[in-house]
Amino acid sequence: MKSQYIDELKAGQSVKEIFVLAKKTVKDKKDGGFYAILEFSDRSGSIDGISWDGDSLGDVSAGDFVFITGNVTEYSGRLQVVVNSMSLVKESEVDASDFLPSYSGDVDEVLKELKVFRANVQDPNLRKLLDSFFDDNEFMILFRLAPAAKRVHHAYLGGLAVHTLSVLKLLKSIQSVYNSLNLDLLITAGILHDVGKIEEYTYKKSINISDRGRLLGHIVIGSDMVTERIRHIVGFPRDLKLKILHMILSHHGEKEWGSPKQPLFPEALVLHYADNLDSKMEMMRQISARHRGQNKQWSDYHPFLEREIYLGEES
Repeated sequence: MKSQYIDELKAGQSVKEIFVLAKKTVKDKKDGGFYAILEFSDRSGSIDGISWDGDSLGDVSAGDFVFITGNVTEYSGRLQVVVNSMSLVKESEVDASDFLPSYSGDVDEVLKELKVFRANVQDPNLRKLLDSFFDDNEFMILFRLAPAAKRVHHAYLGGLAVHTLSVLKLLKSIQSVYNSLNLDLLITAGILHDVGKIEEYTYKKSINISDRGRLLGHIVIGSDMVTERIRHIVGFPRDLKLKILHMILSHHGEKEWGSPKQPLFPEALVLHYADNLDSKMEMMRQISARHRGQNKQWSDYHPFLEREIYLGEES
């Protein structure tokens, strides 16, 4: 097990530890030679790094496990590691659990709750669609592990299942107020809205975006996955298919947020807001956790929420 994790590093501290080399950019020095801009990661987060002697870094690439020595400094209000040496570490010599963040609870309990939601779907066509995914062992292995994001929200192993369950709970509560909404449709689309994320991300050494994820994104991938499953369900109603696909394609709400379509009927609109609410609440939770014990009233600027967050006075 590692003795140093990124979230524990402080300015002035020396570093002798294994990390994942998340980024490596080599640049020319004005007076000759090279320096390297780096980023390191482990299960607790990421930190910038710099090596003023880029020639000494050896044959290491982004994605490798590396052993580094250096010192933690502060630059422009952010911590960074000034690297003295860096060498390649074999995958067989590390414990992967040190490098990938994971859900702090029991993912199997989350899956049990999801199964209850599935069992309450009455429409036979929607049940067949859900069963086609969740009775597939290969799919379930991927769904159980998948993160919901690289870094924005629920960015840990099991994060997709946790986010999906939260969205379902919100949808059920909203439908109890607006009871004209089709609950079967809401629950089915809620379960499947982010299903494309099982192929959007890779998560062996660190959470990254796959080639397919970069080229298509989880919205298009998910729509394709659902279309393929529906193709094998005899007599699946055309209108129902269009509604499910539209809810997947529109769940980000706005084109500038990655949705090919805006929500065009009530269930699609509600799914968008439930998804948006849960993602932003998770960002707020992460901000509070990150600043706990720092006696700060305001967080640093959050680039995705586009604001500073009021933390209040700690009791």
